[in-house]
Amino acid sequence: MQDVVWHPPVRTRSEAVASTFEALDFLDHHWPNIKGPRFVKARYACLAALDGRESADVARARFEDAVAEAQLN
Repeated sequence: MQDVVWHPPVRTRSEAVASTFEALDFLDHHWPNIKGPRFVKARYACLAALDGRESADVARARFEDAVAEAQLN
């Protein structure tokens, strides 16, 4: 598992998410009930980054997109 710290962290209304693992945890346990297509892409990108199949930068970008889609920023 390859967890990479993000600088700067991605800010949501409730917290700062500072790594791929934290983003996956936020998506799985703190996300509102409405899950759009960007949520799915972000979750997949985070899992892929942790497995080494995707870069942490891509996972961060997908997570930022999902946060914007859900209006959590």
